[in-house]
Amino acid sequence: MIDARGLACPQPVLLMKAELEKTAEGVVSITVDNKGSSINVKNFCEANGCTVTVTELADGCFRIDAAKGYDCDVTEKKAVSDTVVFVTGECIGSEEPELGKMLMKGFLANLKNVENLPKTVIFVNNSVRLVTLNLEVAETVKELEDKGVEILACGACLNYFNLVDELKVGSVTDGHTVANKLFNAGKVVRL
Repeated sequence: MIDARGLACPQPVLLMKAELEKTAEGVVSITVDNKGSSINVKNFCEANGCTVTVTELADGCFRIDAAKGYDCDVTEKKAVSDTVVFVTGECIGSEEPELGKMLMKGFLANLKNVENLPKTVIFVNNSVRLVTLNLEVAETVKELEDKGVEILACGACLNYFNLVDELKVGSVTDGHTVANKLFNAGKVVRL
Protein backbone atom coordinates (compact mmCIF):
# COMPACT_ATOMS: atom_id res chain seq x y z
CA MET A 1 0.00 0.00 0.00
CA ILE A 2 1.47 3.33 -1.11
CA ASP A 3 0.76 6.30 1.18
CA ALA A 4 0.72 9.43 -1.00
CA ARG A 5 -1.22 11.66 1.40
CA GLY A 6 0.14 15.19 1.47
CA LEU A 7 2.01 14.81 -1.82
CA ALA A 8 1.42 17.30 -4.64
CA CYS A 9 0.86 16.48 -8.31
CA PRO A 10 2.41 14.53 -10.00
CA GLN A 11 4.02 12.62 -7.10
CA PRO A 12 1.10 10.20 -6.46
CA VAL A 13 1.05 9.25 -10.16
CA LEU A 14 4.83 8.79 -10.22
CA LEU A 15 4.72 6.56 -7.13
CA MET A 16 1.98 4.46 -8.70
CA LYS A 17 3.88 4.31 -12.00
CA ALA A 18 7.04 3.05 -10.25
CA GLU A 19 5.10 0.37 -8.34
CA LEU A 20 3.20 -0.79 -11.45
CA GLU A 21 6.48 -1.10 -13.36
CA LYS A 22 7.67 -3.59 -10.70
CA THR A 23 4.41 -5.58 -10.84
CA ALA A 24 3.81 -8.12 -13.60
CA GLU A 25 0.42 -9.16 -12.29
CA GLY A 26 -1.44 -8.16 -9.15
CA VAL A 27 -3.18 -5.33 -7.37
CA VAL A 28 -1.36 -2.13 -6.44
CA SER A 29 -3.04 0.22 -3.94
CA ILE A 30 -2.39 3.86 -3.10
CA THR A 31 -3.99 6.30 -0.68
CA VAL A 32 -4.28 10.01 -1.58
CA ASP A 33 -5.82 12.89 0.33
CA ASN A 34 -7.77 14.77 -2.36
CA LYS A 35 -10.21 14.01 -5.15
CA GLY A 36 -8.01 15.53 -7.86
CA SER A 37 -5.16 13.16 -7.06
CA SER A 38 -7.54 10.20 -6.97
CA ILE A 39 -8.78 11.07 -10.46
CA ASN A 40 -5.23 11.57 -11.76
CA VAL A 41 -4.07 8.19 -10.45
CA LYS A 42 -7.22 6.44 -11.70
CA ASN A 43 -6.87 7.93 -15.19
CA PHE A 44 -3.16 7.07 -15.33
CA CYS A 45 -3.78 3.46 -14.31
CA GLU A 46 -6.66 2.99 -16.75
CA ALA A 47 -4.60 4.53 -19.57
CA ASN A 48 -1.95 1.91 -18.81
CA GLY A 49 -4.27 -1.09 -19.03
CA CYS A 50 -5.27 -1.53 -15.40
CA THR A 51 -8.72 -2.18 -14.01
CA VAL A 52 -9.29 0.42 -11.29
CA THR A 53 -11.56 0.91 -8.30
CA VAL A 54 -11.64 4.08 -6.19
CA THR A 55 -12.94 4.04 -2.63
CA GLU A 56 -13.60 7.18 -0.60
CA LEU A 57 -12.46 6.58 2.97
CA ALA A 58 -14.11 7.88 6.15
CA ASP A 59 -11.33 10.44 6.71
CA GLY A 60 -11.90 12.09 3.31
CA CYS A 61 -8.97 10.31 1.67
CA PHE A 62 -9.24 8.00 -1.34
CA ARG A 63 -7.84 4.49 -1.89
CA ILE A 64 -7.18 3.52 -5.49
CA ASP A 65 -6.74 -0.18 -6.29
CA ALA A 66 -5.27 -0.95 -9.71
CA ALA A 67 -5.34 -4.53 -11.01
CA LYS A 68 -2.55 -5.20 -13.50
CA GLY A 69 -2.42 -8.26 -15.71
CA TYR A 70 -5.34 -10.68 -15.52
CA ASP A 71 -6.03 -9.97 -19.21
CA CYS A 72 -6.81 -6.29 -18.49
CA ASP A 73 -7.11 -4.40 -21.74
CA VAL A 74 -7.46 -0.81 -22.85
CA THR A 75 -8.95 0.10 -26.21
CA GLU A 76 -6.70 2.73 -27.73
CA LYS A 77 -8.39 5.72 -29.35
CA LYS A 78 -7.18 6.43 -32.84
CA ALA A 79 -5.10 9.57 -33.03
CA VAL A 80 -6.47 12.28 -35.27
CA SER A 81 -3.01 13.86 -35.66
CA ASP A 82 0.11 14.17 -33.53
CA THR A 83 -0.52 17.80 -32.55
CA VAL A 84 -1.16 18.87 -28.95
CA VAL A 85 -2.80 22.22 -28.18
CA PHE A 86 -1.58 23.52 -24.81
CA VAL A 87 -4.00 26.15 -23.44
CA THR A 88 -2.36 28.09 -20.59
CA GLY A 89 -4.95 30.79 -19.91
CA GLU A 90 -8.47 32.05 -20.57
CA CYS A 91 -7.22 34.67 -23.02
CA ILE A 92 -5.16 34.84 -26.18
CA GLY A 93 -2.75 37.69 -25.56
CA SER A 94 -2.60 39.83 -22.44
CA GLU A 95 -3.08 43.47 -23.40
CA GLU A 96 -6.88 43.45 -23.65
CA PRO A 97 -8.39 40.69 -21.47
CA GLU A 98 -11.93 40.94 -22.85
CA LEU A 99 -10.65 40.79 -26.42
CA GLY A 100 -8.38 37.91 -25.42
CA LYS A 101 -11.35 35.94 -24.06
CA MET A 102 -13.27 36.55 -27.29
CA LEU A 103 -10.28 35.39 -29.33
CA MET A 104 -9.88 32.21 -27.24
CA LYS A 105 -13.57 31.40 -27.58
CA GLY A 106 -13.36 31.93 -31.34
CA PHE A 107 -10.17 29.90 -31.71
CA LEU A 108 -11.62 26.91 -29.84
CA ALA A 109 -14.88 27.16 -31.83
CA ASN A 110 -12.96 27.14 -35.12
CA LEU A 111 -10.56 24.38 -34.09
CA LYS A 112 -13.20 21.77 -34.92
CA ASN A 113 -13.12 22.97 -38.54
CA VAL A 114 -9.39 22.56 -39.19
CA GLU A 115 -8.36 19.90 -41.70
CA ASN A 116 -6.22 17.91 -39.24
CA LEU A 117 -7.72 17.97 -35.77
CA PRO A 118 -5.27 17.94 -32.86
CA LYS A 119 -4.77 14.70 -30.99
CA THR A 120 -5.09 16.37 -27.58
CA VAL A 121 -6.09 19.72 -26.07
CA ILE A 122 -4.70 20.33 -22.57
CA PHE A 123 -6.08 23.05 -20.27
CA VAL A 124 -3.80 24.33 -17.48
CA ASN A 125 -3.71 27.27 -15.06
CA ASN A 126 -6.85 29.45 -15.25
CA SER A 127 -7.82 27.99 -18.63
CA VAL A 128 -9.52 25.18 -16.67
CA ARG A 129 -12.34 27.71 -16.20
CA LEU A 130 -13.08 27.27 -19.91
CA VAL A 131 -14.09 23.62 -19.39
CA THR A 132 -15.82 24.17 -16.04
CA LEU A 133 -17.47 27.56 -15.51
CA ASN A 134 -17.74 28.76 -19.13
CA LEU A 135 -20.63 26.61 -20.37
CA GLU A 136 -20.58 28.03 -23.90
CA VAL A 137 -16.89 27.22 -24.40
CA ALA A 138 -17.31 23.83 -22.68
CA GLU A 139 -20.02 22.93 -25.24
CA THR A 140 -17.65 23.89 -28.07
CA VAL A 141 -14.86 21.79 -26.54
CA LYS A 142 -17.33 18.88 -26.17
CA GLU A 143 -17.78 18.99 -29.96
CA LEU A 144 -14.02 18.49 -30.32
CA GLU A 145 -14.14 15.57 -27.90
CA ASP A 146 -17.02 14.04 -29.87
CA LYS A 147 -14.78 14.18 -32.97
CA GLY A 148 -12.12 12.11 -31.21
CA VAL A 149 -9.92 14.85 -29.71
CA GLU A 150 -8.64 13.99 -26.23
CA ILE A 151 -9.48 16.78 -23.76
CA LEU A 152 -7.45 17.03 -20.55
CA ALA A 153 -7.72 19.45 -17.63
CA CYS A 154 -4.92 19.89 -15.08
CA GLY A 155 -5.94 18.29 -11.78
CA ALA A 156 -3.74 20.55 -9.66
CA CYS A 157 -5.26 23.58 -11.39
CA LEU A 158 -8.81 22.32 -10.86
CA ASN A 159 -7.95 21.73 -7.18
CA TYR A 160 -6.41 25.21 -6.87
CA PHE A 161 -9.53 26.91 -8.24
CA ASN A 162 -11.86 24.49 -6.36
CA LEU A 163 -13.35 23.27 -9.66
CA VAL A 164 -12.74 19.49 -9.61
CA ASP A 165 -16.48 18.76 -9.36
CA GLU A 166 -17.34 21.36 -12.03
CA LEU A 167 -15.56 19.72 -14.99
CA LYS A 168 -18.01 19.70 -17.91
CA VAL A 169 -15.88 18.06 -20.61
CA GLY A 170 -12.74 15.95 -20.82
CA SER A 171 -10.91 14.28 -17.99
CA VAL A 172 -8.63 15.30 -15.16
CA THR A 173 -4.91 14.82 -15.74
CA ASP A 174 -1.62 15.18 -13.91
CA GLY A 175 1.75 16.81 -14.54
CA HIS A 176 3.45 13.55 -15.53
CA THR A 177 0.86 12.82 -18.22
CA VAL A 178 0.98 16.42 -19.49
CA ALA A 179 4.77 16.28 -19.79
CA ASN A 180 4.58 13.01 -21.72
CA LYS A 181 1.91 14.36 -24.06
CA LEU A 182 3.93 17.51 -24.76
CA PHE A 183 7.29 15.80 -25.26
CA ASN A 184 5.86 13.00 -27.41
CA ALA A 185 3.81 15.27 -29.66
CA GLY A 186 4.84 15.89 -33.23
CA LYS A 187 3.87 19.52 -32.77
CA VAL A 188 2.75 21.62 -29.77
CA VAL A 189 0.63 24.74 -30.21
CA ARG A 190 0.72 26.88 -27.07
CA LEU A 191 -2.00 29.44 -26.37
